[in-house]
Amino acid sequence: MIYACVNTKGGVGKTTTAVHLAVMLARQGKTLLIDGDPQASAASWAAWRREAPQYEPSPTTTCLAGKAILSEGKQLATGFQHVVVDAGGRDSIGLRSALLLAQRAIIPVGASNLDAAAMTDLLEVVELAKDYNPDLDVRVLLTRVDPRTKDAAEMLEFLNEQQLRVLPTKVCERVAFRRAIGEGATVAEIGRDPHAIAEIEGFFREVTS
Repeated sequence: MIYACVNTKGGVGKTTTAVHLAVMLARQGKTLLIDGDPQASAASWAAWRREAPQYEPSPTTTCLAGKAILSEGKQLATGFQHVVVDAGGRDSIGLRSALLLAQRAIIPVGASNLDAAAMTDLLEVVELAKDYNPDLDVRVLLTRVDPRTKDAAEMLEFLNEQQLRVLPTKVCERVAFRRAIGEGATVAEIGRDPHAIAEIEGFFREVTS
């Protein structure tokens, strides 16, 4: 299965989602993580992980840009059981190439008006991709949620109006995620926040079923 974590808006937890998914998939089989974001955050995480050998297994990580995400990614994918592409941060050839390569697109999205506005633009790109990749399965993950507010409920209503498949699990804004990424780890590996662990494991079950 080829997954692509995409959004045209930054700061939604896209790389955090991608690297956690890649590690959990690596426990099940040989996994490739493609960093297709110009900021190369997933590649930085992978470099930090190599410096901490206690964290394993690790996905094989490579950087691809633009059309190479589709052309080279398709070739590389043949050698792996699972592939995760981290792409986006803005509408680009790389993001569009990731949507053409993927079998399942994961859209991490926050719960603000700005996130809703960005989703409207992203959905146009997704619909264009489906013209060439009609079997693309799109799933939305609510991320960086503040449970003290009603923002998540309002965003969920908006997403349902767009007839999008929203995963039941919501990933909250938690310090554990930032700490884990900075160590090249996952929240389960640092083991400090059972709520973060439960959320990411719930996401994994839902997105792989």
